[in-house]
Amino acid sequence: MERVKVSLEQGYAKWAAGYDAYPNALTLAEEPLVRRLVGPVRGKRVLDAGCGTGRHAVWLRGEGAAVTGVDPSAAMLAVARGKREDIDYRVGSLLDTGCRAGSFDVVLCALAIEHFADLGAPLAELCRVLAPGGALVISAYHPFFLLKGVPPHFAHPEDGVEYEITSYPHLPSAYFAELLGLGLRLTDLLEPLVDDALISRIPSMAKHRGFPLGLILRAER
Repeated sequence: MERVKVSLEQGYAKWAAGYDAYPNALTLAEEPLVRRLVGPVRGKRVLDAGCGTGRHAVWLRGEGAAVTGVDPSAAMLAVARGKREDIDYRVGSLLDTGCRAGSFDVVLCALAIEHFADLGAPLAELCRVLAPGGALVISAYHPFFLLKGVPPHFAHPEDGVEYEITSYPHLPSAYFAELLGLGLRLTDLLEPLVDDALISRIPSMAKHRGFPLGLILRAER
């Protein structure tokens, strides 16, 4: 199958319609851990930055949060808006969410920040909109997979092309240094492995057994 490297915008525009149904090992490993680190959100103001099709935003709203979802992809937001009408979805990016400073109790950024070459600018924006005492939860594709030569990619069902979305390997130490510089305190760092449970659901991942698939962290202001 032909593989074509595309930008963040191009890749998610093509993936939007089939994203939720795609057999994605990373989201399977990531979702329960992210939701554990986010914790109780009833009555809280939550930003889902890089919300995509709303997979976390819908859960957050169901848990009683007031949710704002921001994403640069109009195609992904169109899918998200079809799931619930009581979430404030907006076009925006991790570099400019368009939100007021200090306006969220929890900021979640799931599987988006690895598409930026520089961690500093997006982390500064996420920190800017976080209220004092608030929590920032980030999940990312593990840099070891990128360094292993397995970038985020998907096979498009209609054109028969496998698209590779531009991504950059940022080590856990880089996240720690940036967050420390922004005055945040790291409280949790998780690195889920490709294990038997995941392989039983997606057998093609067997060749990656034992490798860390995701990087998930929580920091507090």
